Amino acid sequence: MSDYQNQNIQSKKGSVSSKLHLCLFSTQQQFTQSIIKLLNKDLYKIECFSLVDELVDFVTLNKEYLDCILLVNNTYIVSILKRLWHSEILLPTVIINAESSVENAQNDDFLADFAITDVLYHQAEVLLYTTQLREINSYIKLAITKFLNLAPDSENNSQFKDKIRQEDGVRKSLTSQQRRLTEKIQERLGYLGVFYKRNSNDFYRNLNSEEQQQLNLELSNSYRKILLNYFNESPQINKLIDEFVDRAFFADISTSQILEIHMEIIDDFSYQLQIEGRSDDVLLDYRLPLIDITAHLCEIYRRSIPGNDISLELLFGVE
Repeated sequence: MSDYQNQNIQSKKGSVSSKLHLCLFSTQQQFTQSIIKLLNKDLYKIECFSLVDELVDFVTLNKEYLDCILLVNNTYIVSILKRLWHSEILLPTVIINAESSVENAQNDDFLADFAITDVLYHQAEVLLYTTQLREINSYIKLAITKFLNLAPDSENNSQFKDKIRQEDGVRKSLTSQQRRLTEKIQERLGYLGVFYKRNSNDFYRNLNSEEQQQLNLELSNSYRKILLNYFNESPQINKLIDEFVDRAFFADISTSQILEIHMEIIDDFSYQLQIEGRSDDVLLDYRLPLIDITAHLCEIYRRSIPGNDISLELLFGVE
C-alpha cells in the first residue's frame, strides 16, 4: 500500500480538522450569539467562554490547536492578555469593541487609553468596532495574516513585557505558532492556491492534436513505470505517483482518461503474458494502483474547488 492510501486511511480514522479553530471570550450572552451567527461555519470551529479562568486554562492547554482568539473588550481583557503573555502564548487576536464594553472601559484608565491608541498584546492584534461586526470573517483573516507577517525580532510594544528572558520565550512562541499556523493553512488551502495558478492553456482539451499525442505518450510512459514498480517496494514509487498526478492535475486530465491509459497498458501486459504462455490473472492486482492514483487525483480536484469566502491574502500574501 502506498503512502497515499495510508494518508487516506489516516484521515478517515480522524485527522485534525481543516477548519480554523477560534476561541471567543464574551460576558454578554446575547452579544456572543450575535457573533456566532456571523461566523462562517464552513471555515471556523468556535469555543465560547464567559469566565476568565476557564478561557485561560483552555487556551493554555490547547494553544497548539487554536488559530485565533476573539475578545470582547471589557474590564477582564487586561487580565486575560497579561496571563497569556506571561505564559509565553501568542496567537492571532481580534479585540471587539462592543459599545457597552467601551462604556465599562471608562472605569479603567489603562484599558480606556488602550481602547483608543495602544498595543496591548502584540503588534498584529486587530481592533474591531461594533459597526464593523458584519465584517468579522474578514477581520479574522486580517488578524491571521498580520500575525503570520509579524517579525519575531520586531519591536513589540506590549504593556506586559518586562524581562529579557521572557522576551526570548515569547519570540520562540511566536515563531512556533507562525510555523504551525502556516502549515495548517497550507494544508487546508494549498491545493486551492495551486488551482488559481494553473494555466488553462496547458489543459489537455486546449492543446493541439500533436501536443495531445505527446502528453498522452508522457502520461502513458509514466503510468507504465508506476505499474512496473508498484509491487516491488521501490523507494521511488511515491515520487513516480506524485509526478504523474501533478502532471495530470495541471493538464486537467479526467479520471476517465486515467482509466483509458490504465486499460491500454493492461491490455499490453495481457498480450505479452499470453505470448509467454502465462496466466493474466495477476493483472487483477493492478486495480490497486489505479484506485490509488485516481483517489489521490480526485482529492486534489476536490480540495481545489474555490470556496465563496477564501482569503486571497492567505493564499498569496497579497496586501
